[in-house]
Amino acid sequence: MQPSEQPAARKKLTPVMRQYEDAKALHPDAILFFRMGDFYEMFNDDAVLVSRALNLTLTSRNKGEPDESPMAGVPHHAAHGYIARLLALGHKVAICEQCGDPSKIKGLVPRQVVRVVTPGLVTETDQLDARANHYLAAVDGGGVPRGDALGAGGPYGLSLLDLSTGELSATSVPDAATLLAELARADPREALIARDLPDVRAAAASLACRAALRDDEELDSAQVASILDDAAIEPISAAALAEHPLPAVRAAARALRFARRCSPGARIPVRRIAPHDTSGTLRIDETAQAHLELVRAADGGRRGTLLDVIDCTVTPGGARLLRRRLLSPLADLAGIRRRLDEVELFVSHPRARGELRQALGGVGDLERLSVRALLGEATPRDLGLLRDGLTAAPAAIAAVRSIPDLGKAAARSDDGAAARGKEGAAARGKDAAAAGSGSEPLLAEAASLDVVADVCAELTAALIERPPPNTREGGIFREGYDKELDDARGVEKNATELILALEAKLRTQTGAPSLRVKYTRVFGWYIEVTRAHIAKVPATFRRKQTVATGERYTSDELDELADKIEHAGARALERETALFDRLRALVAKSEGRLRALARKLAAWDVAAALADVAHRNDYVRPHVTTGEALAIRDGRHPVVERYAAAGHFVPNDTRLDLSGERLWLITGPNMAGKSTLMRQVALIVVLAQMGSYVPAREAEIGLVDRILSRVGASDNVARGESTFMVEMRETAEILRDATRRSLVILDEIGRGTSTYDGLAIAWAVAEHLFDAIGCRALFATHYHELTELSARAPGIANYSVAAREHGDDVIFLHKLEAGPASRSYGVAVARLAGVPEGVLARARAILATLESGAALPGGKHASLRGRTRGGAAQLDLFVPAQAAVPPEQSAVIETLRAVDIDRLAPLDALRLVAKLKGLLGGGGG
Repeated sequence: MQPSEQPAARKKLTPVMRQYEDAKALHPDAILFFRMGDFYEMFNDDAVLVSRALNLTLTSRNKGEPDESPMAGVPHHAAHGYIARLLALGHKVAICEQCGDPSKIKGLVPRQVVRVVTPGLVTETDQLDARANHYLAAVDGGGVPRGDALGAGGPYGLSLLDLSTGELSATSVPDAATLLAELARADPREALIARDLPDVRAAAASLACRAALRDDEELDSAQVASILDDAAIEPISAAALAEHPLPAVRAAARALRFARRCSPGARIPVRRIAPHDTSGTLRIDETAQAHLELVRAADGGRRGTLLDVIDCTVTPGGARLLRRRLLSPLADLAGIRRRLDEVELFVSHPRARGELRQALGGVGDLERLSVRALLGEATPRDLGLLRDGLTAAPAAIAAVRSIPDLGKAAARSDDGAAARGKEGAAARGKDAAAAGSGSEPLLAEAASLDVVADVCAELTAALIERPPPNTREGGIFREGYDKELDDARGVEKNATELILALEAKLRTQTGAPSLRVKYTRVFGWYIEVTRAHIAKVPATFRRKQTVATGERYTSDELDELADKIEHAGARALERETALFDRLRALVAKSEGRLRALARKLAAWDVAAALADVAHRNDYVRPHVTTGEALAIRDGRHPVVERYAAAGHFVPNDTRLDLSGERLWLITGPNMAGKSTLMRQVALIVVLAQMGSYVPAREAEIGLVDRILSRVGASDNVARGESTFMVEMRETAEILRDATRRSLVILDEIGRGTSTYDGLAIAWAVAEHLFDAIGCRALFATHYHELTELSARAPGIANYSVAAREHGDDVIFLHKLEAGPASRSYGVAVARLAGVPEGVLARARAILATLESGAALPGGKHASLRGRTRGGAAQLDLFVPAQAAVPPEQSAVIETLRAVDIDRLAPLDALRLVAKLKGLLGGGGG
């Protein structure tokens, strides 16, 4: 529509549709849910979009008329479910409500947008994962003009806002790689990216996270302070600008500006911008997260992840904290040891741990409940859950206080682990100085923790045992809490008794035994007196109607009682609503205290849960040091061990040392457990540096700054990348980002291309890791030639995962042994997978031909030969091929010799005969 046409078209709109157009003009990028009676209606393009997305019936307004427009609607009481589905698809939804009771307003009911719901700004309990944060991310370029953003480098500002918990953190990162890694780690549901960073947005779109990406408008640095102070619940700009670099503050301002625009009637429940120091954490990028399956398995679910194994927290807040710690382990020795001290306390005191976990089971989600109260969204049921949580908190504190000699536990915090260490006295002294006591702050917290008893007492006195989910039906408050409410309820409940009492009173006063108080829909309540007693009617009665049997009257007393009865329900509901608003406001005033309590209880929950996992699974406290060794005795894979039969997991030792063997070349059969071994080492490091016990008999962990992995084979069709391209890209990222203190795990480099190309790449990568980077690395390969690298430097060692042959079968021992493997047993593994026997027989024959260096069909000699029992190389790049196989040893004879007749099915036998006939050059039928 052209601008000149808009006024004329607007004149044709009804008043309601003008309201709709005005609201839509304010939120053109959102789907407008327009309240009309008991429905939310959508019109025009919104209706078409929603009908397709939600499979709704598409109708039309003014059907058949020139101004016909598409229309769709949903019941208002079911709107949350529809909105949740739209948010999952990445849409924004603007909710336009009726501002007033239509029954009490003459003419057009005023309407306005009260809230805009976006994927990253969700507070409804049924739309949130209670055990994970729900982030809105914001990315800023630091106010620096950019061309090619990725090429220009940093710094970049990144902020994370969880509106449901009131948490806002921000950081400044030096480059785009770190920025993308942090985005992948946070897994936000929505990300605002400065409009002048198109390349960052394009790169973020390729991440596996679920974020809906949005361009954010320009931000003037001069407005940052006012945006922060206007949006947050209290002024935060002065502290933010003093504590954080400008890019981080600008990113936080972007997040708060967006959140405030989406909630125009409310302040954002943020009291500070928490620091998020990426240099103080163990870096785990998106690729390593996926390979290690920390929080999400290959199928996208939680089962089979490390989080699934270690998360036995009993509070939602504890679960969220544990997840954050798992994805952001510390690189700070003192912080790690403080966490381990707390876990050790609960390991050593199982009774206190059990009592604490039982008490915490009744706490619920104090953090999110208090924020909902502050936002004015808490329901009666929410306040009931808050009351129950506050009631359980003192028992949790009592359980912590029951730990014997809590204040003395610090002295024992790390003595045993330190005694097992192999470092020198100087290093141990440095570590001891860095280590703090987790028991001392725990004791202080337990002694001074505010349980918000005044709010708990008020909620307990006010609310019934199980409050309703909303205020529409009433029934929220206990009897005796409020006299006015009790009176209104009494009138509603005892209306019949009150009428009978009035009737008896009037009979006595008038002396008319036939007097009755009756009701009809037409006349309402009235006093009926028969003709025989009309003379006894007092002058205060007013005649309403004459009937054949007598007269009908009313009186001031009856009118007053009738009014009370008629409006008792409405008055009770109105009073309950007012009382509930007051009670919710009381909780909102205590939101800061409630969140402080929730944070402490969540930390205790995590420590007790990790202690419980350690106790049940026989984990040990790791000795985390600033040294260079990574020594694990009888290490186990925490996930594989859980799903393996009891006692069937085979533990293994590992020792990587920057001053000793730092690069392990691991060979062995497929399915023997090479990948499991490498991942278990990485997972033990993650557990140790997040502050958890680890699955091993003993573990010494020299601090790691980042974990980098290249495991498994996968392509990325959407990105146009083949399996080998993905492999090389991940390898390139490892070689670019690894430092001397990194842990690198590599599995099968170079297998997606030709043999010589793959071997050359794998060889060069191994040399670069050892010579140029010098990090601790585990490198699994089927290129047995790589094992020759151990001869050039003492820091490179060969290890293999053992297997034994039994006839044509292979038995996997899953035990790590020094030295290279003799062969890869690929055909044996193919047999385990169910490959037909005829194909296996032919494979054995071909393998024998290749190993002997016989002539290939084209006349060239094979350059492949197997590793002998004496350890000769499988693939020789430098020695000429051996003599060809004599002609009489034909492919047919070799195939027949390799057939296992006992395992040959009838159909496989027929296929084998056909194949042999083909090899001899005969026809097939």
